Amino acid sequence: ARHPLDSWFWALFIATSWLVVLIGFAPPVEARFTGKADYPAPPILVLHVFVYTGWMVLLTTQAALVAARRVDWHRQLGLLGAGLAVLVPITGMASEVVSQRFYAVTDPENVRFFIIPVMMAAGFALFAALAVVGRRDSGFHKRAIYLATAFIVTGPYARTWGGTLEALVGGGPVGSAAHWLSGLNLMLAGLVGYDLATRGQLHPLVKRALIGIIPLQFAVIWIWYSDWWPPIARAVLGIAA
Repeated sequence: ARHPLDSWFWALFIATSWLVVLIGFAPPVEARFTGKADYPAPPILVLHVFVYTGWMVLLTTQAALVAARRVDWHRQLGLLGAGLAVLVPITGMASEVVSQRFYAVTDPENVRFFIIPVMMAAGFALFAALAVVGRRDSGFHKRAIYLATAFIVTGPYARTWGGTLEALVGGGPVGSAAHWLSGLNLMLAGLVGYDLATRGQLHPLVKRALIGIIPLQFAVIWIWYSDWWPPIARAVLGIAA
């Protein structure tokens, strides 16, 4: 059942996400427009920017339609969301391949970071697919959309405060986890708090998500610092050893 705080929660989540996206991506966008970027933006990167922004705009619009009780329009517009959900991880991964190939020339160890965008793309794809499959169950659907969005907003969070957190806790696995995963954990905590405050219990999807995502984060950091990962990443990226 819908709770009176639902609209406020979604408004806070979306507003916070927009703020973090704007702050996190402001420096690279400024560098692009001022000619100070590390490399020229390929068409796939430009497309990814439009697709990513389109998802955020769609998310905002869909939440507003539900708040306005226009569920009929919400469902019709959801068809567009399914198309964007396919393009978000594809364009994101393609853009990361270009980035990794560029930085590998001067920093061969940078390929270790590739596991992070792989995690983001896979997490988004999984929960976006679940949102489409379970779209007739509003409680399931909106939580799946939240989790999918959380995975792709993790990057902007890392750009906003990740470097500061890593400096505070030091380098190594703990620093990398603080840098790149703190935003995701903050959003997970927000979803857990929302469920407990409005329903008194966790939704089954949230329970299963926590069981999967928390161990996943440990696995991602372990892969990052493993010796076998860089050769695999280079092979996948088409980068010479």
